[in-house]
Amino acid sequence: MIIDIHGHLGNINFAPFWQADGKELERLARLAGVDKLCVSSARAIMYDTQEGNRELDETLREADRLYGLVVVNPMFPASADDLSLLTSNPRFRGVKIHPDYHGFSMESPEALRWLDPIAESVEFMLFHTSCMPGTGFAAAPLVARFAQRHPKTNFVMAHLAGLYQNGNYPYFPNLIGLETVAAMRLPNVWVDTAHFLMYAYKDVMAHAVRIIGAERLVFGTDVPLQSDMQMRFAIDAIQDLPIPDGDKALILGETAKGLLKL
Repeated sequence: MIIDIHGHLGNINFAPFWQADGKELERLARLAGVDKLCVSSARAIMYDTQEGNRELDETLREADRLYGLVVVNPMFPASADDLSLLTSNPRFRGVKIHPDYHGFSMESPEALRWLDPIAESVEFMLFHTSCMPGTGFAAAPLVARFAQRHPKTNFVMAHLAGLYQNGNYPYFPNLIGLETVAAMRLPNVWVDTAHFLMYAYKDVMAHAVRIIGAERLVFGTDVPLQSDMQMRFAIDAIQDLPIPDGDKALILGETAKGLLKL
């Protein structure tokens, strides 16, 4: 089973070529050979948190291949009410946090006071990890320290733990995130592969495996930011790694299967 743990329903960055409803997401997953796709709402991340969560709730009730994450935002505390979706709709499997787009830092005491009880009440959280020019509200060391405070909750750091998209040279690998994960050795932290760098250079995936090990990596693509063709290329990049087949299976789905309780 291949599981993509990181996708989005709706319109990413309001770009018409980066949008997909539920049927389109299922089509892209099917073409790429992805059996299950876990998504959050782009509307919830970029515009109206609760409206986007409601939209995803409706979509998941009609989708066989999709699972969902509830987006919560400390800038809008009422969004915590949407955690009820985790019990009212069994296709929701956890929570998505996006400090960079929501405008709060993981160093903010107020934000942390709000997020702490949420982390204690859920089993799984996917954290956007800062990887864009001018951002840094969710750098890997900050997310790791938060995860360390909540050892009973499982965390995935997105975007290879924060590979940095340098404005002048967009393929600049910031290894601090991966090195942080390797150094802290937290048993409740994993890293997803959702970063365009791996579509350009297969060796990036080999470096990630070398630094943190296959057992700490889970497959993610940021679809529809990536097309089904790019999703297939990402799968090929993992399948071509000079590692045992069992390790490839961990990255492509076995670990995510456990995290999402599929």
